[in-house]
Amino acid sequence: MPDIFVSYASADRDVAFRIVGFLEGQGISCWVAPRDVSPGVEYGQAIIDAIEQARALVLVLSDQSNDSQFVRKEVERAVSKTKPVLPVRIREVNPSGALEFYISSAQWVDAWKSPMEQHLMPLVAAIKAMSVPGAAPVRSTTPMPAPTPAVARTHSPVLLGLLGLAVVALAIAGTWIVSQRNAVPAPVATATTAPAVAAPSDVATTTPVLAPTPTTTAPATTTPAPAPAVAAPPPVASAPAPAPVAAAAPVARAPKRSDIAFLVGHWCQPYNGLTIRYEILRTGPDTILTRVNHPQTSNWDVPSRAIAAGDGFDFLPEDKQADQTDSYHLQIVDDNLMKLTRSRGEVEDGSIIRVRCAAE
Repeated sequence: MPDIFVSYASADRDVAFRIVGFLEGQGISCWVAPRDVSPGVEYGQAIIDAIEQARALVLVLSDQSNDSQFVRKEVERAVSKTKPVLPVRIREVNPSGALEFYISSAQWVDAWKSPMEQHLMPLVAAIKAMSVPGAAPVRSTTPMPAPTPAVARTHSPVLLGLLGLAVVALAIAGTWIVSQRNAVPAPVATATTAPAVAAPSDVATTTPVLAPTPTTTAPATTTPAPAPAVAAPPPVASAPAPAPVAAAAPVARAPKRSDIAFLVGHWCQPYNGLTIRYEILRTGPDTILTRVNHPQTSNWDVPSRAIAAGDGFDFLPEDKQADQTDSYHLQIVDDNLMKLTRSRGEVEDGSIIRVRCAAE
């Protein structure tokens, strides 16, 4: 019995098979058309039976699946059989029409950002939880979050009192700041020349005074004192120079897709609910060694030449004297996905994919 049935629009086929490859690499069995439709079985009946047997339905949600009547029928069938529906959004879209009726409050996984596989881990955890004895079942719907209550109705009297004190403190601080801005600066002591008086030396002396006062001379004439000098503002300290910032480390860039180094690493291929693993090693300027780990047979190595061609690579026999028609072409979909589009001169439908994965 498959763990999940994968529903997708035909335009999203590459992404859907990439999701299938990742899930099967995590030990989750998937049923996906047309790969798993047995020969001689009526297509529609095969889909009905697969939905019936699966634990849940994973919906690859996009603009195209919103408009697909086949996707809508598959989701409707799953809901009628009380199967959880787990939408995976590969575009930032909302369900429309009948899909909105069925999944508007379902648990969603947003996977349109790169790397997509990183955002699929919650989906893996949810699916695996369905097969754990005693674990809470994955529900196809979740209640909407309740609105946040008003502060006045939820906080305790003590907290309200603290908030009141904070408001009063802020008001006092604001009043003080305003008063400081409006205050007139106090007069500054200045040196004022006093009039000549009877003294032994007949020399004028300077006497500091605290405030400007009028000076009386004969005849009794009142002369206003000069206006007090305003003290110059103190010099403003200059801000310290900012500390030097260390240069950022260079970001490692992935090899160009036309570079044979792009192929080096580990790749996984979904195969009848299992996974074929490939480890590709570079052995020369245009040669590689592919180590094949097949789940149903012993491992083997394949030496070959990898030649960048068009949208991907041609894989040819390493021996140039050998039959060069014994070749195949892998199209590069993105940095983590390739699909088989030609084998031994025959065009393939692209359902065989290889997904970049971690080593075992």
